[in-house]
Parts: sequence; structure tokens; C-alpha cells
Amino acid sequence: MLSRFFLFACIAASLTSCGPDYLYSEEKKIENGQWAYRDTMDFSFTVTDTSQFYNLFADFEYVDTFPMQNVYLRLYTRFPDGKRSARVRSFDLFDAQGKTTGKCSGHTCTTRFTLQDKAYFNLPGTYTITLEQFTRRDPLPGISKAALAVEKTGEKRK
Repeated sequence: MLSRFFLFACIAASLTSCGPDYLYSEEKKIENGQWAYRDTMDFSFTVTDTSQFYNLFADFEYVDTFPMQNVYLRLYTRFPDGKRSARVRSFDLFDAQGKTTGKCSGHTCTTRFTLQDKAYFNLPGTYTITLEQFTRRDPLPGISKAALAVEKTGEKRK
């Protein structure tokens, strides 16, 4: 009996250790699936290891009848020293043929986008990434959730 428990514990430990190692992951719901310009989303996380590389991802949950091919966002980053940077990015939810870029279940689709591979943070402290809807429609219908994930790569800067 004890050997079965030990075997089960080893298998369970190996299965749970194979997944991504996230520094931060948070999902935010968009009220009634109507994302208005004023409904910005702040994602704040604390970095202590400035030698670590990270991958940053944005996830979206949307209806398969989303009225556009892509969604435009303004992305703001607030650094621990108070400085702020901004950029505009477009994320294709559908390809040119109208096929979703994500996975769907029923009429709900989810897609993960890479914001940055092998990012590093020069300063220890709290960072805030803000997502602001920047498409031509206000409110933008059909997106029900947005998320941010900061994944540890296990690699260090030299």
C-alpha cells in the first residue's frame, strides 16, 4: 500500500511540475462583452529577479461572430521608477479567410498572443501593464475576457 502511494505521489509531482512557471497571471472580465475605450485594464506585478528572462502573453476570449478580423490595443507599461512607455499593437483574432486564430468551444474562442519573448526588467519593483481598447468601435462588442501572463523562461541574462 505504501509503495502504491509513493508511486502515485511521484507521478502527480512529475505531472504538476511540467507546466509553465508564471511570475504573474490574471484574467479580467469585460462587462457584457462590450469593451469601451474608458474600460482600461491594469495588470500589476512585482519583479524581484532582474537577471531572469520572461515571456509576456495576452489572452482574449471572444465570440466566433466577432465583427472584425483584429483588435487594436494601446499597451502602456509603467515602470517602478514612475516612467511610462506606450505602443499600439494589432492582434488578429481571425485570419484573412475568416478562420479564428484561436481555439473555439461552442461559440466562444480563446487566443493567446505573445507580447514579448525573452523580456527582462532592469529595475526591481512593481510594473503595471495597461490594456486600452483602441479599435474604431466604442464600445467594441464580442470580447468577454482579457488576460496577461508573465512566464519565467528559466533563462538568465549574463
